[in-house]
Amino acid sequence: MIECTDKYIWYTKKNKKKNKRLFVFFIVFLIIAGFFLYYKSIVSKQIYSICSDYAKSYSITATNDAVLISLSNNLKYSDLIYVEKNTTGDIVLITANSHKINALSREIVYNTKNLLLNQLKKGVPIPFFAFTGIGFLSGYGNNVDYKVLSVSKVDCDFKSEFKSVGINQTLHSIYVEVLSDVKIEVPLMSKSDITTSKILICESVLIGKVPEIYLGGGILNSIIK
Repeated sequence: MIECTDKYIWYTKKNKKKNKRLFVFFIVFLIIAGFFLYYKSIVSKQIYSICSDYAKSYSITATNDAVLISLSNNLKYSDLIYVEKNTTGDIVLITANSHKINALSREIVYNTKNLLLNQLKKGVPIPFFAFTGIGFLSGYGNNVDYKVLSVSKVDCDFKSEFKSVGINQTLHSIYVEVLSDVKIEVPLMSKSDITTSKILICESVLIGKVPEIYLGGGILNSIIK
């Protein structure tokens, strides 16, 4: 009788220890799962939001500086666009200097990418307490240089706009539109942030009647291939 009782007590203690280990494991699992869920839904989104703001700022700054560098040779309207008139002074043909425009496009893309890469190497200064995910603390603490940004691609396109400024007077404006795609990789989250900057390159007032084919959809869409 005593032997059976001892075995029962031994099995009971063994089961209790096993149940206790399972309970501890379950609690630890819940804590880890809760931490990852909190980090992904709160902290990562907050860090991404800060990085996204810097990505846009860096992209705009790099684009503006790249265009200024590319236009440092005093680019003129006549360098990009040829205008032909008939004997009465009406415009009969508008053509683009495709070689010049394509060269300028490549230069802007190259300069933008290099300037942006140099900016991103510095990282994003994120206040230490922003990693807690608590909103009102996100601006406090020493800055941590968080290097999670990389350039995915930079594209450049030219746009054209016409605007009537008087009788047989048309303002022709040429813009460059630069698209910067910056990849942001924070723990448990990876997204691309696209910033588009539209900058005036040059403009000129055309004297004479401009054909409707150019007024309709933008000259560069029609004549640059």
